[in-house]
Amino acid sequence: MKLILLPLILCCAINFNYTFGQKPVTLDYPSVMTPGDWRFSLGWASIAMPSDIVLESDVIRWPLIKFAAQMGLPSNFVLDAMLSTELLTNHIELGGRWVYEFNDNFHASAEYSLAYFFGKLEEFGYDTKIHGWFSYPSLKAGYDFGELTLTATGTICFINSLSSTSGGVETSFNVNRFNGFYYRIALEQPFYKTTTIGLAFQLNYFKMYYPQWPLFPALDRYYWIPEMQIWLTI
Repeated sequence: MKLILLPLILCCAINFNYTFGQKPVTLDYPSVMTPGDWRFSLGWASIAMPSDIVLESDVIRWPLIKFAAQMGLPSNFVLDAMLSTELLTNHIELGGRWVYEFNDNFHASAEYSLAYFFGKLEEFGYDTKIHGWFSYPSLKAGYDFGELTLTATGTICFINSLSSTSGGVETSFNVNRFNGFYYRIALEQPFYKTTTIGLAFQLNYFKMYYPQWPLFPALDRYYWIPEMQIWLTI
């Protein structure tokens, strides 16, 4: 619970040195962008791994660094790209969204992205590599309160391919299968001058969540994996 409440309080409390009435430069909120314009963000995620694969899950918070970029396209389309990394694990995602504006404040979007995932563990007596492809269809709905946006996201994950190599022996898993889903609630508001801060709680329900692969979880069951995210957008 501390993992969720403390950043939430900070995000609501920190709100300084920006022009009153300024609209947030949002990353998660489904806003229309001028074609050719860019947005960039740097973020961090804290992931609480399931207790049956991490015995010390009450104290371990798996870190994940995220770099994201968006570019406006014609006809309310937006191009999205994101790199998520924890050094042993890298996840490169590219996709797009189409934004629909019900009115000035209430927006929604339909999105689809593909991601390539690869990891390597050659320490502590291991010699393991893994790589694969994922796909993520999702829907978003968000409301703009003026200086704060609230966005709800629902995303489904499919594993298109997944292979691992251990000591030169390669293993391929089933392809094109349902892997689970996640829900996310995100707040975004101006932080400093033209910079926006974002905070999200994401609840994952996956068989295979890429940051956990070095723990070698079984792939025949689903796990509930809570995740806290925070980022800055310019």
